[in-house]
Amino acid sequence: MSTDRRNNPRIQILGRLHGRAIALDVPVTVTEISLGGMGLMTELPFPVGAIHEFQLTLGDNSVVVLRGRVAHCQKIESEGMKFLSGIQFIDEGDEPEPAR
Repeated sequence: MSTDRRNNPRIQILGRLHGRAIALDVPVTVTEISLGGMGLMTELPFPVGAIHEFQLTLGDNSVVVLRGRVAHCQKIESEGMKFLSGIQFIDEGDEPEPAR
């Protein structure tokens, strides 16, 4: 039995949810999502700890922008050059203060 350390259970997305990492203009496919984070499939790896904004287009064509920190990123061997990343959602108040 595996231990799930997430505070919020994730829901697998049956009809793939697509979007993009805004600053990099990289397409992303959301594989699962919860109140606390999401899993993404991409063609490029994301550095662990990096903070990104993701623009997602919902089924009704509305757009939502989410900020998140990369918790992990791994290459998916069976998918060729694809990477699966775990994103932890953050609010602006959750970001660390810049070093002085």
